[in-house]
Amino acid sequence: MAGDKENKQMKRLVSTGVLICLAVLLTGCVSVPITESIAVERVTTDNDTYHSNEIMNITVVLKSSTDMDNVYINVSGVRNKRGKNLLFKETTTNLTHGLNNVSFTYKTPACSSCSGIDPGAYHFNTSVVYGNVTVANATYSVVIEQ
Repeated sequence: MAGDKENKQMKRLVSTGVLICLAVLLTGCVSVPITESIAVERVTTDNDTYHSNEIMNITVVLKSSTDMDNVYINVSGVRNKRGKNLLFKETTTNLTHGLNNVSFTYKTPACSSCSGIDPGAYHFNTSVVYGNVTVANATYSVVIEQ
């Protein structure tokens, strides 16, 4: 008899625990981890090939799982022979649920020994930081000619 009573009590406790978990899940109290909340959907430029001192328009398309304030985005790269990034652009913006476009404008360096740039392919990285955590990265390449 005592074992039967304990089994019924245990079943009630388990059932109550399951109901509480379901209620929490259904009310949206469980959030998406920060690292899964923003993704770089794509990075594009208005051309694949640029010449010295030409304007490059960079568009970063971010997919956000929710509205988010104070999201930091930067693009950096196009390294010269001395290892210095000649491209560094940054912004802090608010994102809405869904797709968000973030644009940057950059004047390409001159292909010369002074800038340390030879004609060729150059890479830049896009980083997205939210709440002091890097949540997304993407790399993109362009060609810079004379």
